[in-house]
Amino acid sequence: MPKDIRVRFAKHLKQLRERRKYTISQLAKRSGVSRQHIRDLELDVPQKRVTIVTLEKLAKGLGVPMWELLRLRD
Repeated sequence: MPKDIRVRFAKHLKQLRERRKYTISQLAKRSGVSRQHIRDLELDVPQKRVTIVTLEKLAKGLGVPMWELLRLRD
C-alpha cells in the first residue's frame, strides 16, 4: 500500500532541499514560505497540507520545475 501522499511529499521536499545544501531558513528566504511552514511540511507525520501557491513558491525557491517537486515515489 503506498504511503500517504503527504508523507511522500515531506520526504521528497526534504531530499530536494538537502541536495541543494539549503537549510530550512535558506529555502524560506529563497521561496517566501515561512520556516515554520517548511518545517511542518517536512515532518515525518506532516500536519499541514500544501497549496498550489506554496508548491509554486517552493519550486522556484529550489530552482526546479513544479513537476519535479511533485514527482513522488513510493
